[in-house]
Amino acid sequence: MYSRSSLYLTIIVAFLASAILSSYYILKYDRLKSTTDGYREHAMIKIASANHWMNADKILKDIKSGKNYFTSGKKNYDEFLPQKLLALYYYITGYEITDSNMVFKVNNGKLPYLIIKTFLYYLALFYFSKKILTMLPIKNCFFIILFLALEPTIFQYHSSFWNESIFFPFEILLLSLLLDRSRNILKNILIGFILGIMFTISQEIFLYIVPLLFYLFILFKKKSIKPILSLVIGYLLILVIIGFHNYKKTGVPYFMPFGSKTALYVYLAPQVLAKKNNSSVKQARKKMKEQTKMWIEKNNIDVTQGTTGAWSIISESKEDRKKYLDYLQKKALKIIITNPFDSIQYIFKQSLHTLVLNPVYIKYFYQEEGGQFYKSEIHKKWIPIRIIYSVIIYFIIFWGMIYSLKHMKKEIMFLLMISVAHVVLTLGWMGNSRYFLPALIFLSIFFGNGMAAILNSKKLNISK
Repeated sequence: MYSRSSLYLTIIVAFLASAILSSYYILKYDRLKSTTDGYREHAMIKIASANHWMNADKILKDIKSGKNYFTSGKKNYDEFLPQKLLALYYYITGYEITDSNMVFKVNNGKLPYLIIKTFLYYLALFYFSKKILTMLPIKNCFFIILFLALEPTIFQYHSSFWNESIFFPFEILLLSLLLDRSRNILKNILIGFILGIMFTISQEIFLYIVPLLFYLFILFKKKSIKPILSLVIGYLLILVIIGFHNYKKTGVPYFMPFGSKTALYVYLAPQVLAKKNNSSVKQARKKMKEQTKMWIEKNNIDVTQGTTGAWSIISESKEDRKKYLDYLQKKALKIIITNPFDSIQYIFKQSLHTLVLNPVYIKYFYQEEGGQFYKSEIHKKWIPIRIIYSVIIYFIIFWGMIYSLKHMKKEIMFLLMISVAHVVLTLGWMGNSRYFLPALIFLSIFFGNGMAAILNSKKLNISK
């Protein structure tokens, strides 16, 4: 049962299963439906994922109208790469993303796009399997690959348009290269380059370079200068490309999306302020907006706040726009830091929510309107099942950690643990299980070791 051929067969079967699921979802949900407020919403493309598609549509229309590649698209965006890949795909295929009313089209080549992304994931998984086969017993490797290939919390995202489906292949490639523990300059430049690409897909990965540099230092000690510099060079290369691109478009060489400066202000600070004042989050947001308006007037800033969110502003001045975003970031940090107990309590509670896996999210995301799944009765019914499922998965992972302490190199253990810690610390406060997904890639090695250890112990007990 545990052989290289069975391991590779698992990857092939999982790819085919994912392609079938994607086909099913496209047949059933590639459609428009009316929301409660009368807006026509695409069942598969909504809330955050819709932003990338609209940005891609703008790029595509700009290029077709004769605009230069560097000046095409919106000035403000979330992540850099997803919109570019979408625009490239639709430029090559000749399909259009939206109609004349800026409504997403249906039956316009979505399935091949999903299958291409899925193929890249399982191709990366094949490469990863080659790496771990040199490190661990075949049984352990089989369960690691089985987890990454078919674990439903991960598997479901291949049939979605969320950024995770693009992010995972690069994360697996990164982990594969890190497991080599090589001082080779070109290999470490490649590691930095892949890390940079991951940043273009998910801005939250920006500071992951810090624990990686620490890992290289622990791994190579006095001989760590070359690999550290090589990784930094590869990473900076991507940041320079993004900065140059934005400079050509806006005249300002920035590489961090504007959303990175508003996230704490929008999602965390109001929760902390509401807890401190024993008020509702809506009241806290209203108070913060009033204070922001007073600051704008006091400092004579050329910014008009929009109605849809803190990032929705009107300003002709690039300098004033920057001052406004800097203010939001500093204001949020001040609220969080000056209320440490309320902040820690809220973050801890949210982190626990994040750790509860959700293997059915995509199915119900397609069925429900916008982000209404989390408010639905179906969501409440699934919570006990999700908790039980999560406990089982984490029990196996914990068992695998104990096994790994005895059978794996401590440097690898350290790499995996700091990677998981980075995911929890940077995004755990959001309270959304989707943000914990990258940690599952790192935890897969512990899961595989845990399953093998459990089966081995049962075998020993039976033989006795």
